[in-house]
Amino acid sequence: MRIGFYLKWEKGSLGRSKGNVLGDELYAESLAKELNLLPEVTGAEVYSPSHLPEQPLDVMIYMNDTAPDEMLARKHLLYLQNAYGNGSDLKLEELRAHRYDGYAFISQTLLSLHRAAGYEGLFLPFGVDAENFSPRPVDPKFSFEVAYVGNDIKGPERTNAYLFPALPFDFGLFGNWLLPRSRFRIWKNWGQPEYRKRFAKISRGKIPQEQVPVLYSSAKINLNCTAQDCVDWDVITLRSLEVMACDGFLISDRVPSAEHLLGDYAVFTDGGDDLGRKIDYYLLHEGERRLRAEAGGRFVRDNFSMGSTSRNLLRYLKEL
Repeated sequence: MRIGFYLKWEKGSLGRSKGNVLGDELYAESLAKELNLLPEVTGAEVYSPSHLPEQPLDVMIYMNDTAPDEMLARKHLLYLQNAYGNGSDLKLEELRAHRYDGYAFISQTLLSLHRAAGYEGLFLPFGVDAENFSPRPVDPKFSFEVAYVGNDIKGPERTNAYLFPALPFDFGLFGNWLLPRSRFRIWKNWGQPEYRKRFAKISRGKIPQEQVPVLYSSAKINLNCTAQDCVDWDVITLRSLEVMACDGFLISDRVPSAEHLLGDYAVFTDGGDDLGRKIDYYLLHEGERRLRAEAGGRFVRDNFSMGSTSRNLLRYLKEL
C-alpha cells in the first residue's frame, strides 16, 4: 500500500532556522517513518502543495482542513488532529461536506459525536516517536527550573493561567514569542497583553528539534498548556506524551482523560497561584519528582508508541 500525508503548508519547517516548527509536519514524518517499517506498506511519504506524488497513491491522509484531491489518491482520509478556534465539532461538520472515505480523531468524544451523526471513523490518539523522544543525559545548559516549548498561540487566558506564573523562576521559554518589529512598533505594541511583553524579553527563540528531548530530560519541571478546543474535546496533547517519554517531569493544565491515564505520574494544576505553589513544591522535592518522571516515562513508552499508532492506522486504511 502506498500512503501519503498531505500538509496544507509547505514542507521544511524543521530545517529552517527561523519561523515556527509545524507540529503537523513533525508528526506526519514520524508516522510515515513507522509505516515504512511495515511489510504491507510499499511507501509512505509526506506531501505538500509544491511536493506532490508523481502517480496517484492508494491513500492520502489529510493532516489539515484540506479538501480531498482525486488526482492524488484512490482513497482519502481526514485526520482531525488540530485545534480549531471555532470548535472542532463545527469544523468537522464543515469538512464532512467533502465526503472523505475515512476519518480519524485524536478525541474519543468527537468520534462519538461523529458516529451519532451516522458516520464511522477511527480513534487515533497521538503516539510518541521513541527514536526521537527518549531519556537523555542531563545537559547543564538546559537545566532550567521550568521549561516550555511552544509558540504564542494559546490565547491570553490560558497563557496567563498556565505559563505566566513560571516567570519568577529560572524559566527556559522556547518558541516564537517575539513582538512584531516595525517603525511603528511602539504604537502596535502599546496594547499588547503583559505576558507578551515579558515573554518577548526572555524567549530563547526556536530550539533545534534534536535538542528538544535533551531539554525535556534536563529541565527540572516541564509545562504543558493545552489549547481550549483540545480541553473541550478531552485530548491528551502530544507535547505531554513527548515530555514524559523523555523521563521529563510534567505539570499540566487539567484535561479529564489525561488526569485519568497519567494522574499517577504527571501533576495537574488549576493554573495561576496553584501552578506557582506546585512549582515551588516540586523544586524542593527532587526525589518525588524523579520517581514520578521515571515511572511516567515507562508508562508512556509502553502505552503510547508510534509503532502501535501506525499499526492501528494501517488496519483502518485496509478497511476503506
